[in-house]
Amino acid sequence: MPVRSVNAVPHLTEVSHLFKILGNPKRLQLLYLLIQHSMSVSEISQALHWEQSGVSHQLQLLRKYKLVQQRRKGKVVIYHLENPQVMVLIADVLSHAEQIVTNKEK
Repeated sequence: MPVRSVNAVPHLTEVSHLFKILGNPKRLQLLYLLIQHSMSVSEISQALHWEQSGVSHQLQLLRKYKLVQQRRKGKVVIYHLENPQVMVLIADVLSHAEQIVTNKEK
């Protein structure tokens, strides 16, 4: 495979921002929760034991990067993952982390 100049790789800055967003443990907890099923701010707040304002702030950031979407169900706003590739990425990283931990324990 030919070596490409770093400058020739498109969108590296956006990729870096995305990994920064995903590098926050709280956001990863929230995304992992939404992998399992769609939830409202109130449900997320209860499940993670966070203040609703904190949940809303994190969801706003995740929406900005198109990681989650919202839909209205009556008076309640329900959040879900926007892109299934996010599930695959998180699952792959979790699997890799488990391998690292397992190897350290040996």
